[in-house]
Amino acid sequence: MKRLNLKNILLFSLILIFGVGGAAWAAVSSETAPVNLTTEQWRGNSFTFLALPADKQAAGYEIFPVDQAELGFEGDRSVRSSYTGHVGKEAVVTEIVSFPAGYQNEYLVYLTVKDTGEKLVGRTMRGQLDGLVLTADLTNAKEQFLGKVVYPKFRELSGVYVPGINSAPGTVAAAIGSPATVVDVYTGNQTQEPIWLILSINGEKAILPIAYSWTNMPVDSLTQTPPWQDALFTEDPRVSFGWSLDAWNKIESGIVEEGMTKGQIRLSWGKPVSTQEDDTVWIYGTKKLGFTGDILHSIETVE
Repeated sequence: MKRLNLKNILLFSLILIFGVGGAAWAAVSSETAPVNLTTEQWRGNSFTFLALPADKQAAGYEIFPVDQAELGFEGDRSVRSSYTGHVGKEAVVTEIVSFPAGYQNEYLVYLTVKDTGEKLVGRTMRGQLDGLVLTADLTNAKEQFLGKVVYPKFRELSGVYVPGINSAPGTVAAAIGSPATVVDVYTGNQTQEPIWLILSINGEKAILPIAYSWTNMPVDSLTQTPPWQDALFTEDPRVSFGWSLDAWNKIESGIVEEGMTKGQIRLSWGKPVSTQEDDTVWIYGTKKLGFTGDILHSIETVE
């Protein structure tokens, strides 16, 4: 029944889009898209096909030519949009059609490829269409970060593959909150973090993946702060926070002790696996951390 319902939705949406003059392209806006677009707001905005991880390139994108979409949604991989024919290209969303899926709505997303006029359709999962990034996010990320100093929240980052220099990218050491210069910005290969900031750190180049906005992100992941704040500071935290040298040494060593703040713990151990009791309990594997306000007051080991 679920497949039949989706088939009917697909048929109805095709009639809606192309049955009245086929003028969906005329709805495309030339204005720069705002950030944090909900799926319903994608119409008229441009998205760029991301690179795919090497093991997914042969299968291509789970986005299908409109006239073969039914086969694609039933699992036929032969009708997927090819990787070589679409990577790096821009497509404009021409229509959004919602349909019920469990406890929330999902969407059929219709796109027209700018270079070729090819008409495609994909289906969201948790409000996200895999393999795409909002083109304006890449533009805005370049404007904000290129040539600027940032302060990554990681101890090490993936290195950059340089033909003729290294056979495979290694890792680059990066002290948490240490300065790094953004020397390039381009699209990556993961929808969750679709933009790569290329950093210069101690004479080496490293990749810092980010999501610039919440556009095309899972609906249950949205917060009030920009998603890139999980990856970096824009100001030197050793100056702005005023923490002691001892606190920074603990963070660098991955140590968590009673008396530390939530901010210090997140830098030391990362984001908790889960939280409980109105954010007063954080869980990291077998460790249960209890807080009074912002301060850690207990550490328990649990099964």
